[in-house]
Amino acid sequence: MRKVKIALIGCGKAATRHRRIFRELPEAEVVAVSDLNPEKARAFAEDLSAKPYTDWRRMLEAHPEVEVVDIAVPSGLHARVALPVMREYGKHVLLEKPITLLISEAREMAETARRLGLKLVTVYQNRFNLPVKLVREALLSGHFGKPVLFSARFYWCRRQDYYDSAAWRGTWALDGGALAQQGAHHVDMLRWLAGEVESVYAEMATRLSRLEAEDILVGTIRFKNGALGTIEATTCARPRDLGAELTILGERGSARIGGFAMNEILDLAFEDGFPPPEVLEAHRKNPEDPLGFAHRECLRAALRYFAGEPPDPRLCLPEEAVASLELVQALYESAERGEPVRFPFEPQKSRLGKGV
Repeated sequence: MRKVKIALIGCGKAATRHRRIFRELPEAEVVAVSDLNPEKARAFAEDLSAKPYTDWRRMLEAHPEVEVVDIAVPSGLHARVALPVMREYGKHVLLEKPITLLISEAREMAETARRLGLKLVTVYQNRFNLPVKLVREALLSGHFGKPVLFSARFYWCRRQDYYDSAAWRGTWALDGGALAQQGAHHVDMLRWLAGEVESVYAEMATRLSRLEAEDILVGTIRFKNGALGTIEATTCARPRDLGAELTILGERGSARIGGFAMNEILDLAFEDGFPPPEVLEAHRKNPEDPLGFAHRECLRAALRYFAGEPPDPRLCLPEEAVASLELVQALYESAERGEPVRFPFEPQKSRLGKGV
């Protein structure tokens, strides 16, 4: 496969992992990087043999050969960068999750990509976990039978120093709290596996850290297929992370995936004997990878898609990225209203993404 020429905007925590993976992938060629902090831009550029910039517009004007722009700025700024990148420079876009924070912006981004014939990929790497791959196959093949429950929960530890590490962390305008930031992966997993949502109800609180948004949210979901769902999202675990779990119950089988990032099968059983022992063993746990197996596989699949190959079905394309954000916003809207929210809806009281 040919190399894909990439420009990176933002040289923070999320971009650090992308930098390490791009450096190892033969499919990637990062030609330029941009950050408001010239020292960060210079350090990233040296590591990638790229050119540093502090103005991303000047960067793209200087490098017309760039095909894909990897945007790694705070979530609330995604649309403000991605829209002109597509409209003014005609570039494909790779985004860390979530696609953005406002549903209106997400829809505008999706429509812009469609209208201009551009590719827009949001990074939800847990879709590439081997246990998740096996469970989704079982769902699509009918091994679960009638779906009953889809439950996601994570108990992670984020202390005050985490929120103090950057002024935008934990703010409603640019980040959100446990649900929108850490929990975006779990919300996407529920939506991707269970399908369309009928209604939600949630409550949230800020208990242990000083931040604008919440550090714990508990929600229930009713899916259109009749199944119920739950989500428990919190950064209040002490003194350390307790991990994350995804549970699926159906009339003919059940599954429970655990590990830090839904990367290990804890329980899997079906009345029809699926899967064969060798298949179960091959998908029991992600391989050890210092760069993160799923993240590497997700970025590799995105690069192949940008290079012209058909999209891997696990990639999060615009329609699904919008649907994931709608579920996040619905849970916040319900928590703010103090009542259930039925789909379709438009956020009225949710503060996520407002005030940028």
